[in-house]
Amino acid sequence: MSKLGPISHFPFPVSCDSLVLQGLRCEWGAGVLNLVSSLSHFLILTGHWKFNMAPHGKELSEDLKKRIVALHKDGLGYKKIAKTLKLSCSTVAKTIQRFNWTGSTQNRPRHGRPKKLSARAQRHIQRLSLGNRRMSAASIAAEVEGVGGQPVSAQTIRRTLHQIGLHGCRPRRKPLLKMMHKKARKQFAEDKQTKDMDYWNHVLWSDETKINLFGSDGVKRVWRQPGEEYKDKCVLPTVKHGGGSVMVWGCMSAAGTGELQFIEGTMNANMYCDILKHSMIPSLRRLGRRAVFQHDNDPKY
Repeated sequence: MSKLGPISHFPFPVSCDSLVLQGLRCEWGAGVLNLVSSLSHFLILTGHWKFNMAPHGKELSEDLKKRIVALHKDGLGYKKIAKTLKLSCSTVAKTIQRFNWTGSTQNRPRHGRPKKLSARAQRHIQRLSLGNRRMSAASIAAEVEGVGGQPVSAQTIRRTLHQIGLHGCRPRRKPLLKMMHKKARKQFAEDKQTKDMDYWNHVLWSDETKINLFGSDGVKRVWRQPGEEYKDKCVLPTVKHGGGSVMVWGCMSAAGTGELQFIEGTMNANMYCDILKHSMIPSLRRLGRRAVFQHDNDPKY
């Protein structure tokens, strides 16, 4: 018999003689197609080819696989076996082909450890995290262990949440508003949405704020490599007691900025009236406009 040279596309050298030993026929011409088809089935079933497959249904039990093989040995065809066991013909065919190639119904060894959490447990974790967005991974792990009795680490919980698109993030800060405050803000927006630019040009806006004398209250981030944690360019300088801060009141309009008033201690209603008298009215005169004075709903106002 003529020999074909080693086939370079396969992970190991294959010749016609080795194929004959595996029960395959090697013929020139049209038989080459049969050779390639048979060889590909052989490589897949014996595990020499490994590739990603689409998700499949529930795996057959060993008892069911043995019943398929036994019925086939008794002379039943694929269709009759599939109808008897209520399976698809392709499932029956693959099971019998694997048995013919390997002599066993057992699956090939898998790569990596199987998932620890079932699909039901993953859905439970998703419900817990969406029900309480502030629930930590350790708390979710304890809850899952208490319900299912299966110990789960916090890192496993984080990986599961990442797979479903949930990630731990810093929450955005916003004022704590009651329903009455939300309704008042909505009413304010609805009343003013039809105002023209001339109206807004005559509004005098005011507010107070805290200014840090050293550093910032915001979150700072740096780009660094491992081992550079204490490099001068990668550290955030701090001082005792935070460096101090000052409270200031200011106002502005379309014509420009007004007076800046420093606030000593805690501002109350009397102090606010003094600010309006000594800073707001002179600012309004200096801006030279008749204006609508705008301030927030702080109780002392």
